[in-house]
Amino acid sequence: MQRFFHDELRQLRDDLILMGERSLDMTRLVLRAVETCDDALALQVRGMDDRVDELEKRVDREIMRYLTLFGPMGSDVRLLLAARDIGHDLERIADEASVIAKRSLVISERGPLKDLLQVPQEGVITCEVLRLALDSFIEADLAKARLVLERDAEIDALNRRNYEQLFGKSGDAAKVSASHVELIFISKALERIGDHSKNIAEQVIFLLSGEDVRHAR
Repeated sequence: MQRFFHDELRQLRDDLILMGERSLDMTRLVLRAVETCDDALALQVRGMDDRVDELEKRVDREIMRYLTLFGPMGSDVRLLLAARDIGHDLERIADEASVIAKRSLVISERGPLKDLLQVPQEGVITCEVLRLALDSFIEADLAKARLVLERDAEIDALNRRNYEQLFGKSGDAAKVSASHVELIFISKALERIGDHSKNIAEQVIFLLSGEDVRHAR
């Protein structure tokens, strides 16, 4: 992706990469917090969210500065719009990791869960998909970007399986513990991280090939 970024946009690219790595770190750490009921780790993740928010603001400022000073056209405008959207998705991933941390603290307060459903497996795949999305951007790798779109379906399937395992076909929550309800919220947050990773991959595909694959079945 470096060939797309002029010297004037090097800081923008570096900040997007840093946002991505921090968001991935938050996701990995918070999953460890869920599995081990580590409150200190969960609190650490919540504290990391502010830094990602600041990076998003800086990315927005860099985009506005370039638009104002250089009056870009054509492919440069497409690049800046994609960078803005990628930054937003990375910020949302960090937000979802912070949400998971909050849910983890609630579960820990009630006592650790023996059955975490498919959440650990879903978490592993979510991190793999996010890593793929980041690498597709860093390396300008169209194949990795397309693979993200395929693998996101695995996360969706595990999220549905978690819900069905608890509530069954009827959706009856009467016999489900409050902690397991929190776990379902965690599963949904992971599904959203997968969606944001897919959005990033779609932007990479658009930048590299000009193909708009959003909303494609």
